[in-house]
Amino acid sequence: MSATVVQRAGNSSECVVREANAADNRALIALAAACPMRGDLSLRIDRGPDFFALNRLEGERWRVGVVDREELPVGCVAFSERRVYLNGKPTLTGYAGDLKVHPAHRDSRVADALSLFAGAMGAGLPTGTPTLITVLAGNRAMERRLSGPRGLPRFTHIATVRSHAVSILWRRRPLPGSRLVIQRAQWRDLNDMISLWRRVAPVRQFAPVLDASGLCDWIGGAPGLAISSYLLARGGDGKLVGFFALWDQRSFKQMRVESYSPRLAVTRRCFNAIAPLMGAEKLPREGGALRFLTALHVCVPREHPEILRALVIEAHNALRHKGYSFFNVGLDVLDPLTAGMGGLLAQPTDVNAFVTSSRAPVDAAEFAGRPLHYEIALV
Repeated sequence: MSATVVQRAGNSSECVVREANAADNRALIALAAACPMRGDLSLRIDRGPDFFALNRLEGERWRVGVVDREELPVGCVAFSERRVYLNGKPTLTGYAGDLKVHPAHRDSRVADALSLFAGAMGAGLPTGTPTLITVLAGNRAMERRLSGPRGLPRFTHIATVRSHAVSILWRRRPLPGSRLVIQRAQWRDLNDMISLWRRVAPVRQFAPVLDASGLCDWIGGAPGLAISSYLLARGGDGKLVGFFALWDQRSFKQMRVESYSPRLAVTRRCFNAIAPLMGAEKLPREGGALRFLTALHVCVPREHPEILRALVIEAHNALRHKGYSFFNVGLDVLDPLTAGMGGLLAQPTDVNAFVTSSRAPVDAAEFAGRPLHYEIALV
């Protein structure tokens, strides 16, 4: 797409968004690194060596828009199209993410231009098509933009997703009396996995529509992911009753520690003192990369949190002495499956989900009654 003027700010120069290309890769990696997530644990995202590797997995059609200053990108945003289940029906939707503005250019003009670019992409979809975004809880600057000031798209809150960071600690006991058999997936399991997905996914909002060939292609295109990354839970009769993958994304996305708060610095020292005994990787010094995995394609019937718990315990035990500090599992806070995470000493991080559409305003009630499915691995 050619450069497009999306905003004029008073008497200042026009703010132009153009579509990014491969030549922008190094500059976008640098931009991502310049935009850390601040908190008790401040993190910097390293998207090298290929910034676009994550965007290619976001949806069937995707674009990244950038704003330049002195011939270098100082802001970016991504937009993709996805086929997902909404209220049980396969539906085309949009997803906007990767909104980043360099700290030296954080006036409203750059961020507004990028937001309007994403809004224009959403408006190009059929009337009424919802577009989903997520915002880290506590990001006040971003939350203020969601009410639609200055003609920006207006968003409605529909859910909160909690990332449960499960630390690698002592060996966990399997559920007493459980007849579940947990094993690594093989390609011969693919049809069983899709059969279960087609039963579970329609009762979750925004779960992707998958078939066997689509999942096969997705796994093949995801760096660091393999069919053996999936853990399967089978009942005593051999029937598949749940699965998820654990994905090591360090080949294209790493989380580097910018700083620890005084409280977390103490926690780090305590954890690192016992980590060798527990079979866990020590938490890194400032500047170092965290060693972790993220759960993907969580597929468990919502009335069976004990199946999710069995998978999580098996994953935890298998990861001891494998060089990881923790793994993340993302669930809607209202999802009955969250009961399966109790007592695991998981550290929570909340992400709020919002929706807009070309048919504004969106009624949150349209999405109520079914938990949100959101892949935190794709953030």
